[in-house]
Amino acid sequence: MKLKKVSFIALLVLTMLLLQPIAVSALSSSDAKQAWHDAKQASIEAQAEHRDAKIDWAADKTDENNQKVIDTGKDALNAALDEVEAWLIWKDLEVEENPGIPDDLKETIQEDVDVNLVKIDELRVEVDGVENRFELGVVFLKMIGSYFELVSDVARNSGFVWIHTANEHADTLEEYEVKLRGVAEGMEDNELVLEKLDMAKAEIEDARANISNAEEEYEQVRVPGKPLIKFSNGNNYLRISRGNMLSAHGYLNEAYGLIVRGE
Repeated sequence: MKLKKVSFIALLVLTMLLLQPIAVSALSSSDAKQAWHDAKQASIEAQAEHRDAKIDWAADKTDENNQKVIDTGKDALNAALDEVEAWLIWKDLEVEENPGIPDDLKETIQEDVDVNLVKIDELRVEVDGVENRFELGVVFLKMIGSYFELVSDVARNSGFVWIHTANEHADTLEEYEVKLRGVAEGMEDNELVLEKLDMAKAEIEDARANISNAEEEYEQVRVPGKPLIKFSNGNNYLRISRGNMLSAHGYLNEAYGLIVRGE
């Protein structure tokens, strides 16, 4: 009977483990976003309880109040890990549901998410092992370090998604320029049209260069290093490339207008 009971429990645990990824994959990004909001609220409440426990201990330094600080601290750390996990799942599903993102980039993002989810599980084990306030502080500092790594991964991958989008815009402008040039070259008195197209082409080339520079900066958004600076640099290059493409779009529209009027 005892053996049957153990086998039943083992089967139940195995079933739960098998169903867990199915439950996650059944989520939509909107569901995952709501789950993150719920986890975030739970984390806020857990932090408030921990702060109250520390106030109680400061007023009355009993063993009971000290233990309450430890217990609520562990609850707050676990709630924070739940919040980060929910956020990662939401962002992963958001990317997965986006048909405009290529599969290889989705795979890269998925790999980074998986790595960070493993880190979260490892930190949960450390939180569970906390027995005093010193260990609580040590685990808290480890979580801060892991958080910066996680943010760096997300920032880097966000940058790569923006790079992909920027390159698609540049491709569209380039195709438009080539088509207009083909028409313009068959026109008489086409100097002004070609001048506008040359200006557009130059802006597109500058945009490509800035997109490439942005990609190099995003690639360096890693810990250790200077991830925030590199991320900011990448954003600046993309901002400049956006200006280039807006200018190119303006020149292309002017060229199109000249072609339509036959000037």
